[in-house]
Amino acid sequence: MLGIIVSGMIWSCDSDDPYDKYGGSSANANSNAWTGNADAMRLEVPAWSKNRKGVRFLTHYANLTDENHTKILDYCMEFDSATTHSRWVAFHFNDSTKKTRSGRTDAWDVDYTLPASWRLPTNAYSGTGYTRGHLCASEDRQFSTEANQLTFLMSNMSPQIYEFNGSYWAGFESKVRDWANTYKALYVAKGGTILTNQRIRMFPTKNVNGKDVQVAVPKYYFMAILAETKSGSYQALAFWMEHKVYPGYTNKYPTGDVMKQHVISIDALEELTGIDFFCNLNDALENAVEKSVNINAWKF
Repeated sequence: MLGIIVSGMIWSCDSDDPYDKYGGSSANANSNAWTGNADAMRLEVPAWSKNRKGVRFLTHYANLTDENHTKILDYCMEFDSATTHSRWVAFHFNDSTKKTRSGRTDAWDVDYTLPASWRLPTNAYSGTGYTRGHLCASEDRQFSTEANQLTFLMSNMSPQIYEFNGSYWAGFESKVRDWANTYKALYVAKGGTILTNQRIRMFPTKNVNGKDVQVAVPKYYFMAILAETKSGSYQALAFWMEHKVYPGYTNKYPTGDVMKQHVISIDALEELTGIDFFCNLNDALENAVEKSVNINAWKF
């Protein structure tokens, strides 16, 4: 597949190889290795951690609608047991997943797909000074009641300062949803930093078995976003922000101009986080969209 750059947009030419665009061929040297799990090859999924010990790839499927029991991927993540926090959470918006058929369910629950010793109870952050901050937001997944319920699993939570969670971070999430209604498809990977030198602290809590575990509090949060336009072009950008209270934005969303101050390239975000984003995209396209950002191509 050939990637052609025109006015900051990258077009992909059709290929006879169905894996050429999504990885698994000679056109993609850094894609996730094929293990029989097709979800690991999705465009929104970053490269798996090189150290798989104590790390697990999770997928959560939901009914497409409450009436139609067709299962669709709600979101996926790579969960790190050493910090009791995800490395990233990834999902996509398309014609099906961006629909709104459900409201907020507040269905807080333990993620029983994790090993017992990794699970957090719903009150894990009580008394810590931090709130349960969604990574895949509740409003990101309202195409069915079950889809929204799954966003309230504790594995999808990150300990966030209240004002950051409900105002500043939420403003960026709202902007991403606006973009989802603009583009043919939007691929998103989000998270908080859990590396030793990029977290505020670790606090103790109790898991469902009464064993003390440590939870990381990220010092920074990020979003990596890949858009597929209706004309078939691709563009990408990343957000990087410190986890703190932003004066003047404790009860309102940041403006577009403020959001632009947090924009960096995907390549820059990879340097900061050590995570290889959009690794399953054909290398020619990946290299083109990740090296720089055309702010004018995005509507703020």
